[in-house]
Amino acid sequence: MNIIDSIKGELAMGLKLIAYKPLSVTIPPMAVLDDAMLADGWSAVSEVTDGGDGTVHRYYYDTAQKNYVLATLNPGTGVCDVVVAEESDVLEKLSFPELKKLAGLIDKKSVAFIRIYSEKELAAASGDERAALEERNQKMIDEAEVALRKR
Repeated sequence: MNIIDSIKGELAMGLKLIAYKPLSVTIPPMAVLDDAMLADGWSAVSEVTDGGDGTVHRYYYDTAQKNYVLATLNPGTGVCDVVVAEESDVLEKLSFPELKKLAGLIDKKSVAFIRIYSEKELAAASGDERAALEERNQKMIDEAEVALRKR
């Protein structure tokens, strides 16, 4: 068994218990982490960001468990910490293009996702797109009010 397979095995075992216990593993570059996470069903939903303290961060999502994790990698030491992340925290930190990528992976019935996605979609829209979005949103609000009155 080579070093990458060993890392993938250690990461896979830790990810099964991630909801209960944070994970720390020694890993070479971020590409190895991405491969290992993908092999275990976790998709990267954010770009790699600089943590400002010499670390790099990336959020991942698992469609089977419907969990988010934040992986923090220190390239100098090779130590990678993986911890569960709250959905609303992750969604607030993602850019609109990252949210669009995530939209293909998640159950879009999440209230937090709908709210944050709509806000960022509106902020990213140009003049004509913004008017169309505002019209669509008003139409949905009007339809919801009518449905509530009928109850």
